[in-house]
Amino acid sequence: MDFRNPYREDTSIQDNAIRETNDDAITSKFSAVNTGYIKDDFVKFFVKKPARRPPIINRGSYVRNKQLDFLITKFLDIGGSDVKKQIVSLGAGSDTRYFHFKSLSRKFYKYFEIDYPEVTSKKVFTIHKHKELFNLIGSDAKIGKGGTEIYASDYCLLAGDLRKFVEVLVPRMESNGFDRSIPTLFLSECVMIYMDPEDSNKIVEWAGANLISTMFLVYEQILPNDAFGSTMLQNLKLRNIELRGIHAYPNLESQKSRFLSRGWSHAEAIDINEIHDSHIDPKELARMSKLEILDELEEWHLLAAHYCIAWAYKVIDESQKLLYDQVRFVDYRKKGRKGQSC
Repeated sequence: MDFRNPYREDTSIQDNAIRETNDDAITSKFSAVNTGYIKDDFVKFFVKKPARRPPIINRGSYVRNKQLDFLITKFLDIGGSDVKKQIVSLGAGSDTRYFHFKSLSRKFYKYFEIDYPEVTSKKVFTIHKHKELFNLIGSDAKIGKGGTEIYASDYCLLAGDLRKFVEVLVPRMESNGFDRSIPTLFLSECVMIYMDPEDSNKIVEWAGANLISTMFLVYEQILPNDAFGSTMLQNLKLRNIELRGIHAYPNLESQKSRFLSRGWSHAEAIDINEIHDSHIDPKELARMSKLEILDELEEWHLLAAHYCIAWAYKVIDESQKLLYDQVRFVDYRKKGRKGQSC
């Protein structure tokens, strides 16, 4: 991903390093698939050099992907399958979520993916190369803009700069079917944190101000100021990677205030420790324990404390609040771990 600040000196080295995090993420997801943590029949097409990750990374990939998918499924269930809904994946990279959901017969009015042309061109090539991917999109799919974009009835891959989301990308989305009047989910997985806050905030503000009902789902790092967080940032800096948004939203409360201070109706934020210990079915935890031994418990708790999932919704119709309140994790601590919403 490339989120260069135009007012700074050239940072092309950082840009390339950040784009390479896409390869890291998809390789880690493939490792979790191969080890049996999660199921995804499409991630293999996007991995150049498969590598088995250590148990701590596989466990983190499970929590990230499984729980994000859980919330997205809850969003798609709002009002039933007959209600048209759309998803906008910011900095989608090699993400395979569209294909996974489509293979499960999940329906979207439209699924938008946005990334830089250096990334989307590779995705177009991979999709076109493998019929398992291209056939899911449909026979009406068209490749455009020099092989960097795809347009289809329920899928749209766009090449663009997220810093120009409002003035450039929104009109392009609308010309490809984006509908401001239907429920819309925005997804940011370690994307907005690479952006300068003034740029990412514009996306949040636009979504809250221009859509009738919308939801935002964020997965990113937090806690930059403790010993572990400081080391994390130093290690990323050695790879020429800067988390430009982490100091603006350094903890769970600030993750929520990112939305609440801009007029969103409701916001939640939970770190990965809490999600792992309280919001995953104990049967799943037992199953994972049989896949690999997780003996780096102290390191796991430190790492998991420095990542979070945050979500928020904004609705104009007050009656929809009850529906959006259902988009939340199951709390297995309550009522004898029988599964009450938290």
